Amino acid sequence: MPDKYDVIVVGAGFGGSSCAALLAKRGLKVLLLEKNAKAGGKAMSLSKKGFTYTAWVVITAPIQGNMFEVVLKELGLEHRVELVAPPPTGGAIFKNSRGKYIPMPEMPPDTVQDPNIVFDWLEVKEEERADALQVLTEITLMTPQDIDKLDNISFAEFLSRYRIPKTVYGYLIGGIADPCFVAPVDAVAASEAIRTLQMIFMRSGGLFCKGGIGRVAEVFAQAVEENGGMVLTRVRVEKIAVEDGKVTGVVTNKGFFKAPIVVSNAGIQPTVLKLVGEEHFDRGYLNYVKGLVPSWGLPGARYFLNKEVVKAPFGTIFSSDGYWTLERFEKANAGDLPKDVGLLYEVPSNYDPKAAPKGKQVVLAALCGPAEPGTTAKENRKWWDKIDEIMFKVFPGMSRHIEFKEYYSAREISALTRDQVMPNQGGECIGLGQVVGQGGLLKPSIKAPVQGLFFVGCDAGGYGVGTQQAVDSGINVAGVVQRYHLMHRAMI
Repeated sequence: MPDKYDVIVVGAGFGGSSCAALLAKRGLKVLLLEKNAKAGGKAMSLSKKGFTYTAWVVITAPIQGNMFEVVLKELGLEHRVELVAPPPTGGAIFKNSRGKYIPMPEMPPDTVQDPNIVFDWLEVKEEERADALQVLTEITLMTPQDIDKLDNISFAEFLSRYRIPKTVYGYLIGGIADPCFVAPVDAVAASEAIRTLQMIFMRSGGLFCKGGIGRVAEVFAQAVEENGGMVLTRVRVEKIAVEDGKVTGVVTNKGFFKAPIVVSNAGIQPTVLKLVGEEHFDRGYLNYVKGLVPSWGLPGARYFLNKEVVKAPFGTIFSSDGYWTLERFEKANAGDLPKDVGLLYEVPSNYDPKAAPKGKQVVLAALCGPAEPGTTAKENRKWWDKIDEIMFKVFPGMSRHIEFKEYYSAREISALTRDQVMPNQGGECIGLGQVVGQGGLLKPSIKAPVQGLFFVGCDAGGYGVGTQQAVDSGINVAGVVQRYHLMHRAMI
């Protein structure tokens, strides 16, 4: 291995792997380090007994103009990844006023989505439809300049300006926004919510990849080596070395690696507070980092079935009262879980038949929950029981076809990806940069106040849902790091 690299990327999640691949393609000597056996991070592809799936439900948006294709095109590797889109109607399921779970109706083929079909499904009264259409239209058509003015108010505060039918509000938040942000409507920045919802409304969501969504990150990692870089897996970074305010490399369980630039996909808080160390930052920046609020976790269940039960590839299950607020979550954490909560589910083999043995399927289900990795199985039980309750009501007979079942929580996600350095952090689903004061133009900077240190992933620098946000960050950070590298090489 080389004695020194131009840049070391810590973590091969979607942000780190895309950033590393682009930098290697552009001629930098890159080392990509990953503590797990392969790339993918929180969206890593897993396999068991013929099933391929992810650690939890992974929803990606947008579909048209997605960031995966942007990176793959520059790498010249489009042929290695087969992206798959769901049917236009997806698998949204509404619990109506009679307590029945009703799937979103299919739209007539080759037509623009008719809002009246959706309003009929949501039981919207005729006299309420103009108000409902107004808010959806204004969100869809809002200009970037007007969106930028909404960084400091919550999405709930923005929506309070409109008269919105209760069921439409439930659909917009419980059926769309909650799964996108894994944070409540009265905490998410209005600018962040509107920008993301525009992507979904105009460019759809639910993108998947044959071989598992983690296949995309694996191809990015392969591109690093194919362009002269190095990828080391099962290597844990223990310290990012800093001397005289400058990055000098990383200390790992496999030795020391030198580089004047380090890009961390390990999360801003773990990077600053653990990998670098508080002694290298001033008090103001440390207080800022400690005050950043991540998304919630996504506790859930995996149902391995001996029969194909669920028809849609992914979807949400919601009601007019099932969306989250800060108050509802606080009560739920104290043990008072609401009767109705929004739930999201995914069936990988409905995208890719090879993701399950013939005639079988694995169904992933999850809902918003604690991000604290220290929660016990007993504490998580109420969340898991609620998932079982909803899934078995919506899909009658599913329980009879379970070969085996697994529950997961923030503990497993943190162990797989992000170290805990603060309470209620480590098992977060998405990351930072979404809530009031942190979203839009107020997102955390991709550049740290230590020379040569950058952040990549869902914590900074990107937009979109989940992996799309991470890859968008990877693209943006690669450009900044490349310029930094060229400037310092030319001037020093």
